[in-house]
Amino acid sequence: MAIEGAAVLPPTTAQLPQTTEFRKVSEVFKLHGPTGLVDWLSLKVLPDQGPKAIDNPDPISAEYLDIYFTYFHHRWPIVHRPSFEAEGENTLVVSSAKMIGAWLLGSYESKAFAITWHEALVEQLLPRLCKITSQDRLDQSLSLAFCQSALLNIIFALYYGNDNAISGAIMLRNILVTGLREVGFFNKETAWADEKPGYFVPMRLVKLGSRQRLAAYLFKIDAYLSVLRLQPSSTLLEELHHPLPSTFGLYNADGLHIWEERQANEPLYRSQNSMYKMITDSALEPVAGIEQPMLIEDVQTCICAMQTAIWKACMSECPVTLGLQQDSLRRQLDNLKARLNNMFSQFPENGEFGIEKHLPIRYYFGYEDTSQPGWQNIVIARVKSLLFDTKMLYHLFSLQIFAEIRNITNLAKDRRLGPIEEASSIHHQARKQRQAEIKAWGLRPSARWCLCHAVDILVAHQNIAHHDASLGLSIRTLDPVAHLAACVAAMVVWAYCILDIQGCEVCTPGSATFIELTRWSVPGAMYEKEKEAWIGDGNGYRIQLQGIQLCSCNAEYLMTLYQGCLPEDWSVADCIAPGIFKYST
Repeated sequence: MAIEGAAVLPPTTAQLPQTTEFRKVSEVFKLHGPTGLVDWLSLKVLPDQGPKAIDNPDPISAEYLDIYFTYFHHRWPIVHRPSFEAEGENTLVVSSAKMIGAWLLGSYESKAFAITWHEALVEQLLPRLCKITSQDRLDQSLSLAFCQSALLNIIFALYYGNDNAISGAIMLRNILVTGLREVGFFNKETAWADEKPGYFVPMRLVKLGSRQRLAAYLFKIDAYLSVLRLQPSSTLLEELHHPLPSTFGLYNADGLHIWEERQANEPLYRSQNSMYKMITDSALEPVAGIEQPMLIEDVQTCICAMQTAIWKACMSECPVTLGLQQDSLRRQLDNLKARLNNMFSQFPENGEFGIEKHLPIRYYFGYEDTSQPGWQNIVIARVKSLLFDTKMLYHLFSLQIFAEIRNITNLAKDRRLGPIEEASSIHHQARKQRQAEIKAWGLRPSARWCLCHAVDILVAHQNIAHHDASLGLSIRTLDPVAHLAACVAAMVVWAYCILDIQGCEVCTPGSATFIELTRWSVPGAMYEKEKEAWIGDGNGYRIQLQGIQLCSCNAEYLMTLYQGCLPEDWSVADCIAPGIFKYST
């Protein structure tokens, strides 16, 4: 497989693994002295060549791309599918898409292919990005497709789940963000060639959409990496000056006739508001009777935008300030969750719908042929997976606010210390302080609130196998945010167990009422008051999760439940939740 790099940036000596045949310059076009460029006497009239044979598409590559568009593209619609399919076979973006599809396929051969190409692509991308200067212009000397390929490889590293690959992706993200700042991508004053009068409107919207999505999904993956590494984000909310991206349906219209039909039904607010304005408005208290329209992906963006504030709150050393910040952040999250619940109620549960204009689900139509039976199932699966991802984001960020994640992570690391840490008296004092702080945290209502979120994450993952397998959803193809949420949830349960905050009747004798946590994961408000009462004052109860009591003697069994929510080869889980999962050697 060859990758065409010439259209991306000026050529470099480093090339991807490929075999290239260089054309030899014909002798008739060589200089023969000062009399002229061409020896006209040596020219010959050649007969017309027959039609060039069209190569059959590689079936393996076609399978990889089909998986990419089925399981990845609706979550990260970075590329414009109609333009993508018109491109050559061996561009950087197409190769990156094949890499992702190969990984999601999950066979030994396809995963090996994906890893090899990821390493090769990153080796090609990093040195070229380092050559960007302020004199470069995006879409001219710096190809937008090159930046899209870099972003796809950053995202792939989280799907891959290898710690070294993620470190490389973080470096790639930092350089990409810096390079885009150098070329003025994040400046709203920057002018673009497609803004001139008379430019073909559909093509202009494609170019605008590519820039919008590059900004939006770079911001989103940046939030993921911030959660993963407990580091501050690199992109700034104020840099999201671009208008809201168009709907998935409009950006994935198979032909101008379909594009025109969907354009007529496109929500007007998406071209009138910037991403920055949408996010800042969502942080305000809702006003009765005035509701800001949103799509599922908008809710995701708003939640991701909270990561910087959450990170700052978690680093605060003032308890009063921290408490105020936590309450404010929780209200923001709850407001966004209410918006998500409202959207969920508007989506049909079955395939009994058509192309009615009043249905929000029409914004998630893609390349489906509406004349074929069962086409609705593809759209339902697309929407359900987006809703699932957003719920995982909500639970994950709720845990980030209240669960003392940094302390719990260090508590887990304390169980396998190196010789330097063992010998350090300062580190010894810090370990004792951590244990005391986590023990005190476990008795507060915020800890019980976090336990409920941790259980909701587990139940949601288990329901995929029970209810959504028919739609093609599986643990392997989930967005990495689901894996992050499962790891953080496992740490919360592990901390509750390992410190015997409640304990079982054997380890902590005495009589107490049992509470089954999964009871409150039932959809609806049936047990909401009961749950709130337990969160407020539940220290007198023994807790169990799917029949297993939360106690140090049962920690290993409970961690097995959460490990079942992760792909087998997602090894970065051991960095997020150090030592709490058991891996076969």
